[in-house]
Amino acid sequence: MIDSATRTRTRKRPGKQIILFILSLALGAGGVFYSRQYIEQQVAYYKGQLDNTETMVEVVVPNRAMLRGEILLAGDLSVREIPEKYADTNTVNGSNYDIAVGQRIDFDIDEGRPLLWAHLEGGLTPTFSGKVEDGLRAMTVRVDEINSISGFLQPQDKVDLLLSYGTGDSQQIFPLIQRLNVIATGVQTLVDKSSGGAQRSFSTITVHVSPADGQKITLAQQVGKLTAMLRNPDDEAPLSDIPMSVSELLNITQEPVPVAAPVAKPRKPKRAKKKEPSIEYIIGGQS
Repeated sequence: MIDSATRTRTRKRPGKQIILFILSLALGAGGVFYSRQYIEQQVAYYKGQLDNTETMVEVVVPNRAMLRGEILLAGDLSVREIPEKYADTNTVNGSNYDIAVGQRIDFDIDEGRPLLWAHLEGGLTPTFSGKVEDGLRAMTVRVDEINSISGFLQPQDKVDLLLSYGTGDSQQIFPLIQRLNVIATGVQTLVDKSSGGAQRSFSTITVHVSPADGQKITLAQQVGKLTAMLRNPDDEAPLSDIPMSVSELLNITQEPVPVAAPVAKPRKPKRAKKKEPSIEYIIGGQS
């Protein structure tokens, strides 16, 4: 009898343990759920309080860790909002980050850390050489009102250069260089979005050229006149390489000039050669 009761109690104990274990799991899961919900409510509350009381500003941060010597590209940067009191006055912000693009980094920067002008080689006023792409050169070309497209030419535009050479009826127009990128108009290196299309005044444009094209432009400025034609940035169609002359401009057909047959010159009569005096010898004779 004792052994049977002991066995009965031993069999019932595992069932109670399982029930208690399941109950504790349920209570734990409920606690985690309600704790998480409480935390989210508190975060939402304080965030709402922060939004109502704090002024937010946009700062620029790198999307990845960047090393010293790398060049900043637009795809490497993102804009985030932080409270104004936590923003450094030297921080690159959403309104002027265009100046930072293309500059070389002077320090290692962690991902997500606000980008400072002190991190950049040129700072807020970078050197112009930082905008020159590897393998190319920046060349300044003098322009007048016509060549500047009446002052509406802007940095990042594309132009074709034409060379006018010769004088009078022998003057010709040659397509010199096509699809040149304008990187500055006068001293302006960024697109002026605040002008509202108003006319601007400048006497030079700076373009990206290869060393060989730079030599062409230098020589062309000395022998003729350069004219810039504005091109649609998506237009990649080439210009004709055939120069245009004044006769083609006026649609004048030049008739071939007949060539006269060569006139044969009369031959002078040959003079008879004079015989030089000689001595005649007679040897022997007849009887």
